[in-house]
Amino acid sequence: MLKSHFNLQKDEVEEIEEEPISPAYHEEQVGEISPDEELVPVFKFPERRLNKGEINSRLGVLGKIASGDGYTYLKASCTGMNLTDLSAFKTFKHLQYIDISNNNINSESLQVLSELPFLLLIHADKNQLTSGYLKRMKYLQVIIFNNNLITSVYDIYQPVMSTVEVGYNKIKTIQFENRMPNIKCLDFRYNFIEDISYIDFPNLDSLYLAGNKIKSLVGIERLKNLRILHVRNNPIKSLNGFDSEHKKLQYINLRNCKVSTLKQVKKLRVLTALEILVLKGCPYMGGTGEEDAENPEEEDNAELRVEVLAALPRVKRLNKGAVTPEERTEANDLMKQWIEEGENDEEELEEENHEQESIEEP
Repeated sequence: MLKSHFNLQKDEVEEIEEEPISPAYHEEQVGEISPDEELVPVFKFPERRLNKGEINSRLGVLGKIASGDGYTYLKASCTGMNLTDLSAFKTFKHLQYIDISNNNINSESLQVLSELPFLLLIHADKNQLTSGYLKRMKYLQVIIFNNNLITSVYDIYQPVMSTVEVGYNKIKTIQFENRMPNIKCLDFRYNFIEDISYIDFPNLDSLYLAGNKIKSLVGIERLKNLRILHVRNNPIKSLNGFDSEHKKLQYINLRNCKVSTLKQVKKLRVLTALEILVLKGCPYMGGTGEEDAENPEEEDNAELRVEVLAALPRVKRLNKGAVTPEERTEANDLMKQWIEEGENDEEELEEENHEQESIEEP
């Protein structure tokens, strides 16, 4: 199931979460990168050509051909074969789904797949791709290119593209040369993204940015149709950028970010659809704001959970735990207490923003 298809209304929904990734593991997978680095080393692998017999033995998913007057296999899975050449795919014109993960395919060899006229999805994790560029294809909707050597998505364009998944690469900015109005899901987990102000996809449903270097969510205001925001393990302190026009935003994962005060959490009050919030590991919840796979799962602080629920009464699940009736009652009592004490959020937030700006100034 594609990430953009998660149903957040199901009772069994828990934190959408990948396995914890340590900084050392990330550097091992994609290597260290300097601010001035542009070239990526490409290794020369022994030639390994895919042949038709190997494809035939790896076909699956029987379905109608595009014209509707016959049946054929629509999917080929040729993974873990050390492939460097995909030319044999040229005669399999009816394929719609191809998985070539865990091979040695480079960006030039990948171009063969653009000759398949009905292709909808390409899954090419763990290869030697330095670019996600493909010649224009009429029906291609999904590319999954995790764990490659891609440094930029500027040249990625397909007219009906809906999902771009390029986690664990070397990408610094999320900029596309041409707009793709049908984009629903972007996944840039564990790259080197610092700025999201270039993201401008009005129809975007799901955005996955865990494990980057993002400090600010300013720019998120453009994404009015966003439903899922996953920014775990980023140095985010301030939650500016959200506004009341985010009427569909149901899920936010801020695990192991740098959010340290209730005042910042209260900025999420404008999100009328927010039902699931993950703050575990943030300084406000007693964490360090760092990803640490060695630490066991800590229990939530009961008092802090009530504070968050008093600030955000629409939330139904906080961290991994569903909100209990007892917590809801305590949160309502705390809300009344705040009102009686004359809480003034606007003045508090304005004061904190000034403090934050003075800290960030050189």
